[in-house]
Amino acid sequence: MDRNAPCPCGSGRKYKKCHGAAVPPEAAALPAPEREKLMRAMQLLERDRRVHTELNDWCDRKLGSEWANAALTEFAGSKDTDLTEYDEQYYVHWLLHHRPVKANERTPAMQWLEAQRARHGARMDPDVDALVVAQAESRVGLWRVQGVEPGVGYTLHDLLTNTAAFVHDDTGALGEQPDDVFLGYVCTVDDLQIATGGHLDLLPVEEAQLVANIIREQAGVTTGVVPKAYLSDHRHHIPMRNAWHEHATGYWDALEHDHEQNAADHGVLGQPDPEQT
Repeated sequence: MDRNAPCPCGSGRKYKKCHGAAVPPEAAALPAPEREKLMRAMQLLERDRRVHTELNDWCDRKLGSEWANAALTEFAGSKDTDLTEYDEQYYVHWLLHHRPVKANERTPAMQWLEAQRARHGARMDPDVDALVVAQAESRVGLWRVQGVEPGVGYTLHDLLTNTAAFVHDDTGALGEQPDDVFLGYVCTVDDLQIATGGHLDLLPVEEAQLVANIIREQAGVTTGVVPKAYLSDHRHHIPMRNAWHEHATGYWDALEHDHEQNAADHGVLGQPDPEQT
């Protein structure tokens, strides 16, 4: 690609000043077909961020505080709950793409899409249309990172359904090492996949398997695959989050306590604390 050409992501900047500036050697060295796919994935990620912003603004104008309060009460038990930054992405994705506005109604995202179709008619952007429809079908799971391609994406394996995915990513949000697991959604648009709505608490695979066992019990299966019908019901995404949040909080709090105790026992520089001798 000509580095002085407009970036395919649609930002209006030159490629060398936008995604071209952030492409690491591993991505730049990709064969042409894979590099072209990566650029389409970067476009998809930018489109997802843009749609997310427009959709949030539309919900604020059209649905109002009563809808927002009811949703937060369902998710967290009270409209006055302050969600942490760890929950926010998961909650917002669930709220916009999986929870109906009211019983027997469509989700906020699908209602927004219907309004856009009515407004734009034949001029409706087909890429935006396809993205919103795909987000409604995004799969929630406990996604284990099995491989990392810096600047390109991650190979994932879902502990709940025993399925695989390769998600493109331009943020490095899932880390640099395999075997971390995150609770979140994977969205498929044509031949591209992206991770979205991820809970920011990551767990090592051994700990995540414990949460997977809890979810299997919630779904009524003792071993093996959690049924798709269970995972597609937005109401079940809440106890899944609760199990993940509770276990992750306990795990990281215990780890922090161990580190603090170790520092107290050995001093800041690894020497015994004088008060302990």
